[in-house]
Amino acid sequence: MFPKSVLITGSNRGIGLGLVKELLKISEIETIIAGARNPEAAKDLQSLSKDNSRLHILQIDVTDDNSLKNSVKKVEDFVGARGLNMLINNGGVLDAYRADGSPNKDIVMRTFEVNACGALLASQYFLPLLQKASVDSPGSDLSPGRACILNIGSDCSSQELNVNGFNDKIHLAYKMSKAAMLSFARSLVADFQNLDIKVLVTTIHPGWVITDMGGPDADITVEESTSAIVKSIGKLNESHNGGLFDRHLKEIPF
Repeated sequence: MFPKSVLITGSNRGIGLGLVKELLKISEIETIIAGARNPEAAKDLQSLSKDNSRLHILQIDVTDDNSLKNSVKKVEDFVGARGLNMLINNGGVLDAYRADGSPNKDIVMRTFEVNACGALLASQYFLPLLQKASVDSPGSDLSPGRACILNIGSDCSSQELNVNGFNDKIHLAYKMSKAAMLSFARSLVADFQNLDIKVLVTTIHPGWVITDMGGPDADITVEESTSAIVKSIGKLNESHNGGLFDRHLKEIPF
């Protein structure tokens, strides 16, 4: 079941922009909110919004509390009393950092701030709107049609694959941050169960994608990645709560 309303962070380019394009193809989705740190510079988003009344562009910086607070009010204006059905935490950074390189706390902390802390804070700030959608939905099953937090994670957060020497040597900080993202997703699931909050939380690895972050030698295009993710969104259910999956919903080991 697809959600009626979706908010995506980091929508100005790459996977985020690709998700916006694919979500616009789903007629059941009535409201798509594309978040970007600098909307004025997001020319592709601006162009899309001119032809799509369902698409709204929102200034949001997940590392800035004031920006998050202000964005909640604006999203509430877009979705109204029915609340927000789905938050996609897509915003992220990838800076080279390796064990045998020069120590650089700033790179490590910036990576954590955006990829892990920013996604967690966005989830918390928008939780009241997600809960509003959840409470107003019939039944008790977890689904994107009810309320869902979807993290765009990475297979490099898998400790099993990491122990086996998976991935390259330059993404130490990135791998740490994505492991932290997966950890908070699992923790949210446990806490939501204790608090009786009916919000599905899951994490999807988009694949190695040809973007500014993924580089030109990556395996798949943005369209190949995001079209699969959007198809998978329509299939999400309680069995995916707290898990790590690839874009086709094949489970990835922890």
